[in-house]
Amino acid sequence: MSTSRVIGACVMGWILTASGAIAGTPAVVATYAPRCEQSPQQRLERSELVDAATGAELRLTRRSNGALQTSLTWSDLDVRKVVQSNGDFSLRLAGRHDILVMERTGERLRVMRNGQTAVLLLNQSDEEGLDQVQQVLAGSRAMRAFRSLRSQLTAESLASAPGVSIDLVDVILGILHGDPGVFDRRDPRAAGRFSRVSLARDASCFPEYESEVTAAWDDFARCCDDVKWFPGLQELCAMTWLLKVESSWFHFIACSSFPIRATES
Repeated sequence: MSTSRVIGACVMGWILTASGAIAGTPAVVATYAPRCEQSPQQRLERSELVDAATGAELRLTRRSNGALQTSLTWSDLDVRKVVQSNGDFSLRLAGRHDILVMERTGERLRVMRNGQTAVLLLNQSDEEGLDQVQQVLAGSRAMRAFRSLRSQLTAESLASAPGVSIDLVDVILGILHGDPGVFDRRDPRAAGRFSRVSLARDASCFPEYESEVTAAWDDFARCCDDVKWFPGLQELCAMTWLLKVESSWFHFIACSSFPIRATES
C-alpha cells in the first residue's frame, strides 16, 4: 500500500485540496447571508438552507421508516444520502453524466459505478478491497464535482444538520481515494465548532452530541497512533470514527425537536 494512501498520517495538519472553484453571485450571497452569528447548536438545528457562497441547496428530511435523508443540489449535481440509526447509510451521487452509489451495511461498504462493483471489508485490513474500490472511483466526474463544491460551501452550511452529514460524504470519499488531508479541520475542538452553548429547549441533546463527537475524535486519534506502522489499519480507524459520528448525529436529530419535513421512503 502506497504512503499516499495511508491514513496513518491522518492526524491533522494537511490542507484539503479540491479541483475547480465555484462562486455564488452577489445577489445570492446578499439574500442568504446570516443576520447574526449563531451558536453551534443553532447552526446544527437548521434543516434547510441555501449556501451563501454557492447557491447550493441543503436539506434534511425524515423518511416514513424513521431513516434520515440529506440532500445537496447544485446545477446538475444531485446528492442523496439516507442514514439509519445505527450509522449504516446509502449514498447516490449524480452529476456530469456520472452516477456513483455507495452502501454501508454492517461491516461492508459496497461501491458501484458504471456497472462496476467493489466491496470493502470494514472489520479487517482489506487492501485488495480498497484497490478495487479505487478502480471503481477512478475518473468519477460526479465525485470530482461534489468535492469541488463541498470545498466552497460556507462553514455555516457545513455546520447545519444536513451539512454535517454531507461533509461526512467528503470524508469517506477522501479515505477511499487516498487523500491524506481529508481530516484537516475536522477536529471538533478546532475553530470554536463547539462552545458549550445550548438553547433552553432540548438542553440535554446538544451537550450529549458534543461529548460523543469529541470522544469519537479522541478515540480516532489514539487508534491512528497505535496502528501507524501497520498499513491498511488506519482506514479501519477512520471507518470506525465515521460510524460513531454518523450515529451521534442521527441520535441528536432524534433527541431534538426542531422541525424536519417528512418525505416518502
